[in-house]
Amino acid sequence: MYSSLVSPQDSMVWMRQGDAFWQEREKVEKVEAAISAYRKILEADPDNYEANWKIARAYFHLGDMLDEINENREQHRKVGKEGMRYGERATDLNPSGIEGHYYYGLCLAKYTLGISFITALTEGLASKYEKHMERAIEINKNYDSAGPLRALGKYWYEIPWPKRDLTKSIECLKEAVTAAPMNIRGHFYLAESYLKVGERELAKEQLEIAAALPIDLKEEISAQRWQQKAKLLLQKKF
Repeated sequence: MYSSLVSPQDSMVWMRQGDAFWQEREKVEKVEAAISAYRKILEADPDNYEANWKIARAYFHLGDMLDEINENREQHRKVGKEGMRYGERATDLNPSGIEGHYYYGLCLAKYTLGISFITALTEGLASKYEKHMERAIEINKNYDSAGPLRALGKYWYEIPWPKRDLTKSIECLKEAVTAAPMNIRGHFYLAESYLKVGERELAKEQLEIAAALPIDLKEEISAQRWQQKAKLLLQKKF
C-alpha cells in the first residue's frame, strides 16, 4: 500500500531515475544513486517487487566490482548481506519471479566471499543458494545471458570438498556458453573447471574464445575485466 503522502506517479519517477542511474553502473556513485532512488519507492510502497529486486541487483553489482582479495572481504560481506535482505523480500513478494531468486543467490555468493565458504556451510547457506538458483533455472535458465546456469556452475566449482562437483559445474557452464556464446565470463568459468579436471586443451579453447570475443558493455558490463583475466590465464598456463 502506498503512503498517503506519496503518489504512484512519484514512484514511477523514482523508478525511471533509478533505471537511468543503473545504465551508468560502471561508476560506483551511479549504482549508489540508483539504490537511493529505488529505496524512495520502498518508503512509499514497501511491497514493490521491482524495487526490491533491483536494489538486490545493485548490491550484487557493487560486490562484483570489487577484486576478490582479503582486503575486500568486509565490503563483500556488507554488500552481500544488504542485497540478500532485499532479494529475500522480493522472493517473498513474488515466489514465481526469477529476479528475486537470482539476485538473492548472487548476493549470497558475495556475502560468502566475506565470511568464507566454511562459515557459509556451517550457517546452512549453501543449501539456500542451491534452492534459489535452481528455482531461477526452473523459471528461466536463460535469464541475464544464462546467468542462473553460469552462477550454479561457478558454485559447484568453488564450493569446498566434499560438496564440490566439477561434473555438475562443467554441465551447467557448457549449457550456459551454448545459450549465451558471447558472454565472456561464461567461457572463462568453463575454462577454470576444465583446468581443474585436467582438460587442458578444452580449457585453452574456452580461454581463446574469451580472449577473442568482441566487447559489448551493454550486454556484459564487466566484459573487459573477464577478457583480461582470460588473456592472463592463457599466458600463465599455456
